[in-house]
Amino acid sequence: MSLRKLVPKLFVSFSLPLAILISLLLGHYRTDPKTVLEVVLSAVFPHLIHSPPETVRVIVLLYRAPRAIAAAITGAVLAVSGAALQSMLRNPLVDTYILGIASGAGFGAALAIAFLPPTVPVELVAFCFSLIAFMLAFVLAWSWGRGGVIALVLSGVIVNAFFSAALALVKYLAPDPHRLASIVFWLMGDIGQAAFWYKIMRMLAISLPCILVIWFMRWRLNVLSLGDEEARALGVNPTVERGLLTAICALMTSATVAYTGIIGWVGLLVPHIVRLMLGTDNRVVVTYSIVFGATYMVLADDLARCLTSEELPIGVLTTIMGAPLYIYLLRRASGVWR
Repeated sequence: MSLRKLVPKLFVSFSLPLAILISLLLGHYRTDPKTVLEVVLSAVFPHLIHSPPETVRVIVLLYRAPRAIAAAITGAVLAVSGAALQSMLRNPLVDTYILGIASGAGFGAALAIAFLPPTVPVELVAFCFSLIAFMLAFVLAWSWGRGGVIALVLSGVIVNAFFSAALALVKYLAPDPHRLASIVFWLMGDIGQAAFWYKIMRMLAISLPCILVIWFMRWRLNVLSLGDEEARALGVNPTVERGLLTAICALMTSATVAYTGIIGWVGLLVPHIVRLMLGTDNRVVVTYSIVFGATYMVLADDLARCLTSEELPIGVLTTIMGAPLYIYLLRRASGVWR
């Protein structure tokens, strides 16, 4: 392995634990690295390590740690989904949100917040409608394009537009201004909504198996990126493989978006950064997109909660960070995608 690729791989590999450690240290309540390390070790080895002060323990284990883990899961899911879809659809501007998942989840959450009783979980309704949106896009693509690349992308655009209009209608008809404010805040994205251990377990129950499936199938993305005729010549059914991978990406993104709200640009940006650093082999891109996506989201969440005295919406922050950087990356990566 050349030194030019070894250094970025080492950097990405060690970036996630370092980012999580930084996240455990940051906050309005000041903590030193030694105390944080004691808290983590005492949680793992309760009978061997002296327990630190209860205040620090609660802050680190019940607030900062679950938030960092939730951010890491979100970043990994969005990044690996973007990497998989960009490769198999052969389009550098694609991520899971183009399939209608974000607009479906946004409509479901807005519907629950505006009209349903508080006993109905917002996350559950958002998850169901995100899956409904994807299924509509997939059925449309199959009915008129047999699940082809162009048919899938265009169907996603149609479903996205429909649910975006429905979301605007729900906001217009919302009977309570306080509920309308809650809808707007949810749509901006917030990792804090998912920063509870029981929610993290639910996210992992869906996301982790999906990530593992994509990781084990990552070599097939190289075949699908060659085109349908070449894939068939190599013994791969592109329609079936594309449908399976797209459904997996939609499922785990839906499970994540339902808890965190709409967080854009991660699935677009991270795979491009990894390709520029390590090349276009999807066996490498998928692996390091998982790690770098998690790191990127943890650091972005740190900025969102510590940049000012008030917490910034992370969806707004990732867009502000991502848009100019993505323009630069597209100029740099134009030769890669030709």
